[in-house]
Amino acid sequence: MTKPIPEMDTAELREIAMHGGIEGAREMDREELIDALVARPGEGAWQEDPKRADVNPNDYMYHAPERRH
Repeated sequence: MTKPIPEMDTAELREIAMHGGIEGAREMDREELIDALVARPGEGAWQEDPKRADVNPNDYMYHAPERRH
């Protein structure tokens, strides 16, 4: 089982941040790394897509296949 982020050492945090593509991770101190890695509700570009999708999947209803007897 993995350790929670606040319990990891700085080297582990930096490696995770660098692999995750966080810019400036190499120069960040421990507190900045923790702050960058901990997800918060309502924050982060990963939660919103700035471009609208061509097709909204909610516009289509799923119809189950006909039953065969």
